[in-house]
Amino acid sequence: MAKIAAELKTQNARNAGRKKKFTLVDINAMEKLLAQGCTIQQVAEQFGTSRRIVTKYVNPKPNKGCTLRMTYMYGRRPCTVIDVDFLRQKVYIRNRTDDLLHRAFGVVENPSWEDFEEFLKSRCFPPSRGNVKAELQALGLTDYDPLQIVEKTHGRTVEDSLWLKFQYYPAES
Repeated sequence: MAKIAAELKTQNARNAGRKKKFTLVDINAMEKLLAQGCTIQQVAEQFGTSRRIVTKYVNPKPNKGCTLRMTYMYGRRPCTVIDVDFLRQKVYIRNRTDDLLHRAFGVVENPSWEDFEEFLKSRCFPPSRGNVKAELQALGLTDYDPLQIVEKTHGRTVEDSLWLKFQYYPAES
């Protein structure tokens, strides 16, 4: 009996085949582990699946109409996922950390479009800077547009180690 069990365990040594589906409880547990600082690899090992599957469950597709996903990162750790619908001027977020200082909008759970614009402004140099034209030219820009500046600089500032990762989605018809 033990021999048969051992054979079954080693039969799929490379973990090939269809991955199991996870319940909402499992997904919440995955998100909690990630919020506590675990890596995707550690979560995948704990749930007996691959990193790709964990990523699929904890990063679902953006809401309908959203064409941009920005991930607010601290080092290699995602802190806030921001989905942007430019047509309707809507912003949807999912905080992936309990640390308020590493959240894009702090305690705000449902940011407005104005909150989003202020967030972008906070992640780039001010328009009143003395050499703003030279900075824009160095970035290949002609006008001061916080979104374009943040795209070019990834929202990096000298004050912290936070930055933005961008992912674009086609407009749905």
